[in-house]
Formats: sequence, structure tokens, C-alpha cells
Amino acid sequence: MKKNILVVLTLLLVLVGCSKSVDVNLDEEITVLSSSNSEQKVKLTAKDSEYSLLKTWLVQNRANWLSTSGRYPGGIYFKSGKYGIQITDSKVILYSNIADKPTAIYAQEIERSDLKILKDLGR
Repeated sequence: MKKNILVVLTLLLVLVGCSKSVDVNLDEEITVLSSSNSEQKVKLTAKDSEYSLLKTWLVQNRANWLSTSGRYPGGIYFKSGKYGIQITDSKVILYSNIADKPTAIYAQEIERSDLKILKDLGR
């Protein structure tokens, strides 16, 4: 019985410890880069609906970021503050070391319909 309780508690700690809360503050102006067209650059400010959508999403989704590593293909990419942010069809990925060698550190799964307006900027 004691073994079962210990196993359950350990699993609970692992599950709770896997996700992290992350605050991502957007710069006053962000440049969006498309993976499909590296020459296409779109600048967004607080006046743009796409900027507001992303800001709202980031505030509403501060919790439940999962640790990750490596790099992810596709989507759109921009930097803001200390993070690089990539939006693909199914994930939002946060990168560190954006000046030298971007490295994915956190990711969240999203629905294909989520952030569609932003995804369309890359097409």
C-alpha cells in the first residue's frame, strides 16, 4: 500500500513539474518572418489586430508550457524581448539564445484553427 502511494505521489510530482508558467512581453514593434518566404517581413505594432491577438493569447496561455529542445520547421517567427517566438500549424514555440543560436526551450500545442490570422501572415 505504501509503495502505491509513493508511486502515485512521484507521478503527480513529475506531471506537475513538467509544465511551466512563462510571461512573454511583446516589444512595441515586432517583425514577423515567414519560413516559406524569408524575404517577406511584416511589422506589427499595438495598433494591429494581429499584434493584439498574439498579446491576448500569450497572456491567456502563460501556464502549461512544456520543456522542449531543438528546432522546429515551418511557420512564422519573430523575436520579442529575450524570446524568439515561432508559430506553426500545431505549436507555439519559445526560443532562447536568439542572437547567437536559437534553441527551443518551451512549447505549447495549439489547434490548427488557433492563431489563424497570424499563421496567414506567413503565406
